[in-house]
Amino acid sequence: MGFMVWPCTLGSRSVLERAEHVLIGLSPWNSYYKPRRVEALVQWACANFVRVDVFVPGDEAAHTLTAAGVQPSEAVRRARYAVGRLRSPARRGLRNAGVADPEHHLHTWTQLSERPAYQHSLKRVRDAYHTDQAVRGACRRTARGAVRRVAGQEPTEEQIDHAVGYALAELPLVLDGPAIFGTASSLFVYHREMDLLAPFINGESARLRPAPGQGYAVVRPPDQDAMPASLSRPWPEGRATPPAGDYSTGSPPNPLLRP
Repeated sequence: MGFMVWPCTLGSRSVLERAEHVLIGLSPWNSYYKPRRVEALVQWACANFVRVDVFVPGDEAAHTLTAAGVQPSEAVRRARYAVGRLRSPARRGLRNAGVADPEHHLHTWTQLSERPAYQHSLKRVRDAYHTDQAVRGACRRTARGAVRRVAGQEPTEEQIDHAVGYALAELPLVLDGPAIFGTASSLFVYHREMDLLAPFINGESARLRPAPGQGYAVVRPPDQDAMPASLSRPWPEGRATPPAGDYSTGSPPNPLLRP
């Protein structure tokens, strides 16, 4: 299974060309992330980047369910099952790509929250949520959409208050991946554009900016229906990125840029 890449900004194109580190975000409540696709995506990433990390929510995934009215015990059970269905194929993809310690490259927010860089970034995010209307609006829109998909109806403000922690926990990873993962640059990839990132990419937020070396890209299989209409042509233009390195030996891949 091949994949195509749409960088979200000019700076993201530079980060993509360096191909130093990629962080794959997986969503437990999205039917797009079927096991076979997750495994193929991880193997594709390992063939094209020097280092690959994958993150999924931990027990935080239950917040969306409880906000939608699911009982806490049932929400935790469902969240753990859904997260497990993502971790297993991601682990297989890493192992099949020759990664010696796949678990070292699989992360939950709970695990990453122990890192000082994550803690520092999360404090900045929470402060901005209370003082920057652009940040607050993006987080609440994200929470509203997530709860609405689960509950099947428009959530109340109280439900959004309960679910917004999901967005707040995610923001440090997509704003300061280089510091959290100890790399000079980091490309965060998802299967579609994220409304949560818009204020930081377009400069609307006065309090938060992506860290130097932080990039974003939409990565999807090469079918026309998947092409993000609001983004420029894929990179490299019109073709899926080919395998470009031996991850098992630690040798850096060839640049994703093709003339």
